[in-house]
Amino acid sequence: MQRSTKSTVIVAAIAMAAFVTSLTAFQGQAPAAAARGQRPAGAAAQTPGNATPAQNPPATPPAQAPAAAAPQKPLVPVAASSVAANPDPYINEFVTLTGAVEANLTQTSFSVDQDKTKSTGKEVLVIAPTMQKQAEQNGYVTVIGQLVKFDEKEVAAKLKDYKIDLSPADIAKYKGKPVVLATAVINNAGVDIAKKPVPPMTADDLTLQKIMTKLPGAQAAIRKSLDSKDMAGSKEQATLLKDSFTQIESFWKAKNNEEAMKFAAEGKSHADNILVNLGMNNVDAAKTSIAPLGATCGSCHGKYRERMDDGTFRIKTAS
Repeated sequence: MQRSTKSTVIVAAIAMAAFVTSLTAFQGQAPAAAARGQRPAGAAAQTPGNATPAQNPPATPPAQAPAAAAPQKPLVPVAASSVAANPDPYINEFVTLTGAVEANLTQTSFSVDQDKTKSTGKEVLVIAPTMQKQAEQNGYVTVIGQLVKFDEKEVAAKLKDYKIDLSPADIAKYKGKPVVLATAVINNAGVDIAKKPVPPMTADDLTLQKIMTKLPGAQAAIRKSLDSKDMAGSKEQATLLKDSFTQIESFWKAKNNEEAMKFAAEGKSHADNILVNLGMNNVDAAKTSIAPLGATCGSCHGKYRERMDDGTFRIKTAS
């Protein structure tokens, strides 16, 4: 059945958005052709010659990752039939693969074929560790992720927190065949059914957030005050920073986290140095503490704060 233009546009738009938030789950180097935005060799065969338009929904156009994303490379739009027939040009590529769901194999894996009306025996395996519900049988999906050849050890290396739940028969069946390690699975309704729900904040998350939300504004304000030589404003913001770091230090002390306490103590020390130099009317010396203060915040965040898809943060265990 032909999908409507509106449905295709919705799927394409959400596919691009899902790529931005999820591509960082994989680390890899872009081949030279992909880095230049070129198609890999053999990409001209993305739409099989024997398929009708109804069997081949338009592939999502490539989306360039923003400067902050890694790796910076375009997605390669592919059809399931093209990958099944000739997977080699796409191995290790980050792709948007379109096709119809052939079979749900487990809670986190399924196969896709190009023809929703019959089984062609040319299906592609999809593993989606964060699947929230199974895909609709015979429904078209757009899968975003890295395409590799299926090997238990390689999958385990790339998906460190994931345990393969395929049956021994399916493991043997797909050995050496293409598999997409999916970070997004978008159905015909434009819903990413592999998107992990944002966990609710705990009492500790809320406590720490209440303190943390003061820091970015205070750091921006003190920079502006120091540049304009506003001594009173600078002292006010430096005092706010010192008090906030003191509260953060107390928070981590209650959790017996000595390293996080050290980060907080360093931040407090930088804020105190600003106050000391301001007391001596030495604005230039006060400015030298701004960069290391920000670096301390970044180091602590990198180890003990996890950013959610909605922009909020959760406390995480140091890695």
